[in-house]
Amino acid sequence: MSEIRTGLGRSRVWIRQALMQKRLSTYFQHLVDLHCELPGSISPPIQSPPFEHIEQGEKRSCATNIRVSHTAFYHPGAMMLSDEGIVFAGLLVGLSSLDFCFVLKDNLSEMDGALQPIPYHVYVQCDIDRLERFINKDNLFPAVDLSSVIDQKNFLEELNRKLQDQVEQHIVEQQNQHDRLQELTSVLDMLRLENRGLKIAVSELKRQSYVDSAVGSPGFTPDSSVSSKDSDISSEITCIKPNTTATPSSETELNRLQRQLEEKTMLLDSLRTELSESQSRMVSVSRQLTHSQTLLEQKQLLIRQLEGKAKGMSTIIDQMHERIAVMGTDKVSTERTLNQMRLQLSDLRSRCSQQQADLETQRSTSADLESRLNEQTAEVKRLQPKVVELSECLSTIGQLREELAYWKNLCHEQEGSLSEMAAIVTSSKLEADQLRESHTALKEAQWTDDACAPSCSKCQAPFNVSRRRHHCRNCGLIFCHACSAQTMPLPSAAKPVRVCDACHALLLHRYAEKS
Repeated sequence: MSEIRTGLGRSRVWIRQALMQKRLSTYFQHLVDLHCELPGSISPPIQSPPFEHIEQGEKRSCATNIRVSHTAFYHPGAMMLSDEGIVFAGLLVGLSSLDFCFVLKDNLSEMDGALQPIPYHVYVQCDIDRLERFINKDNLFPAVDLSSVIDQKNFLEELNRKLQDQVEQHIVEQQNQHDRLQELTSVLDMLRLENRGLKIAVSELKRQSYVDSAVGSPGFTPDSSVSSKDSDISSEITCIKPNTTATPSSETELNRLQRQLEEKTMLLDSLRTELSESQSRMVSVSRQLTHSQTLLEQKQLLIRQLEGKAKGMSTIIDQMHERIAVMGTDKVSTERTLNQMRLQLSDLRSRCSQQQADLETQRSTSADLESRLNEQTAEVKRLQPKVVELSECLSTIGQLREELAYWKNLCHEQEGSLSEMAAIVTSSKLEADQLRESHTALKEAQWTDDACAPSCSKCQAPFNVSRRRHHCRNCGLIFCHACSAQTMPLPSAAKPVRVCDACHALLLHRYAEKS
């Protein structure tokens, strides 16, 4: 960062680092919500009124922080000062699903460059119609597997981040334990020196007391014990007492020696207690030192384990990336298969239209046969009086009876076909009535205004920034994304449009009856 000179370059580096950390939306939310705290040496772009009466020298010597509103850093009417800034921060949450890698050393020359127009035509050279068809495809490939893989990758990244934080925390604790170990070793050395000094002082006091108590006594040894010193002083006192020619000066000298002996014994006792206390302190410090060493070894072992886990997580993340690439290739293959299925569907639709035309021709031929049947029945009625008049001719009557039976059978067959046609006509009339009713219902449907629908018309879920409003292109009501995720072709649209679940079921039933 020290090699970047311009504020624009620092802003670019900050945005890229935030994308790598997947916290760009969080940082923008902090910029929108929170206020900034500036050091006293930095003044805001707009001078605030409370500092007008402060002198220049006082401003330079001020070392406290100045709380400045974030509005001082933006122009009036900026997006970050309005509600659109909150919406923009919410839209940036989707960037957390991207895996962005950035190396600052390789791009130092590009950070301080001037603003240049972005050539968007490089990214839109593909077929727009094909891109729209790809966007409108909701069921191209199973989205569950891809979402689960992305969730696993995000979970592993979060776990890796937590493990890295734990490693850093344990490193800090190890450093603290190491510093504490050094402090304890230094304290132990000081206590040892103090103990050695106390021992020297005790030996010096013993020697001094022996010198003071055994003045003039031959055979004096500096290494004799305190009991021998006391015995010498007591013997000296007993030697002095029998003297009948005792003077007041000898008595005062004796008293002085006794007081000096008591002071030396008290000093010796205090030095002994201090020596025992220093020894106990040295033992406790040595115990703390061993305990801290064991804790340090445990922390080092835990750090090595966490490093191994972090390496394993990195390999798992690489495997997840490979799986995502494989699923991308599978998606392309499924897209090709879907295009082939669409071609087959168009072929089937053409064949269905041809079958409908054949059905219409059959219906016209059945109408012609019905008219001919009516004519033949009329002719039979006309020939019946002639049969009565020609009853004398038995042979002719027999032939006419056989012919009549034949025509009766034919009439019964035609009546059955007529009854079937009547059933078909009645069903078509009922379907026409249903279509007429649905058409009138669609004509009466109105396009609901967004302000009139604070919640979903089906699940009653309230709308917010993450839950958007979607109109049903069939009934005009407003639903959430989950309740209006179905698409159906409508006569008023050139391609499948979004409809609610109820309209989707109704249209499916209608198309099934038509087919």
